[in-house]
Amino acid sequence: MSALRGRAAVALVARREIRERLREKSFLVSTGVTMALVVLVATLPPLLGVGDERYTVGATDARGLALARVAAERGQAFDADVTVKRLAPDEAAAALRDGEVDFVLSARGLSAQERPDAAVLEVVEAADREVRQAAALQRAGLDAGQVQQALNPPPLRVTTVERYDPERERKGGFAFFAVLALYVQLLTFGYWLAAGVVEEKVSRVVEVLLAAIRPRDLLAGKIIGLGVLGFAQVVAMAGLGLGAAAASGALDVSRDIVVAAALAVAWFVLGYAFYAGLFACSGAIVPRQEELQSSMTPLTMVILISFFVSFAVLDNPDGTLAKVSSLIPFSAPMTMPPRIALGEASAVEIVAAFAITAAAAIALVPLAGRIYRGAVLRTGSAVKLREAWRARA
Repeated sequence: MSALRGRAAVALVARREIRERLREKSFLVSTGVTMALVVLVATLPPLLGVGDERYTVGATDARGLALARVAAERGQAFDADVTVKRLAPDEAAAALRDGEVDFVLSARGLSAQERPDAAVLEVVEAADREVRQAAALQRAGLDAGQVQQALNPPPLRVTTVERYDPERERKGGFAFFAVLALYVQLLTFGYWLAAGVVEEKVSRVVEVLLAAIRPRDLLAGKIIGLGVLGFAQVVAMAGLGLGAAAASGALDVSRDIVVAAALAVAWFVLGYAFYAGLFACSGAIVPRQEELQSSMTPLTMVILISFFVSFAVLDNPDGTLAKVSSLIPFSAPMTMPPRIALGEASAVEIVAAFAITAAAAIALVPLAGRIYRGAVLRTGSAVKLREAWRARA
């Protein structure tokens, strides 16, 4: 039987890898769980009111009702959503005790089951000042229109040297989950690749495969096959996540967000291409699955450190650490996507980071291929990298 070579061999192995993974219940279950978690993360915060301070205020008399109405109008300035509920004076204590209202306003002031937090006091104190000022202006002879004009002057015009983005906080949340997804996906598909190499080595299947396919074609096919599955999964995660976030109101899915999501998917492909060969080598040099974890530890630690560095990048996406780490191939897949999502990476920086990481991934191909070729057929004990490098096919 003549050996398969080139694209035909790579395509055959890639199809086999995709087919075998899609038949595994563990892969299908993990994919389903991942998609469910993405939708859950995108929809739960707004449904639970996370990030919004919501209060129900009871009013027992005319002054309390005036205070409550002003508090409801002005609450947005303090990031508070205030709902007004009219109560009879003798209902106030029971409403507080049963949790129907968070506090009660009346001519005598504010009543609560326990001391209100700072946000409540700020809202109510601002409302009380406005009601008192309105009464004073009316006593001075101003009509209702003049009182409103005096109490609601045009807002102060604010200009900043740096562009202000009102969606920055939500974009930061999107960036965090994008980085988390990239971290999980790189580790997951890296592990599956390494575990698959060990499994074929232990079962001696690789010996049969290499009788018909060159080692580099086998390695390329395995990397591409898993990469296609990973790409499809990340695209599905991005689409589901953005759709769920837009439907629930958790995020304004603007053009910038869509572009950032597309670039995050591209960074998964690039990051996977960079790390895949190294993960395959970590599987090729060990004789048993039990030893795989130790051989993968250096790669896992590098990805983990990059993940932690991304937290600093989220906090200061235009800092020196952010700029430098986004140009280093080992950390770029973790640190460039949040900079893109937050709008802090220029087009030149994005292109430069892509080019450097792609060049590094291409440079690793012959290195990974040589180590894989020199170690994958050796059994009995772990193979040192130097021995794998020096071995001849």
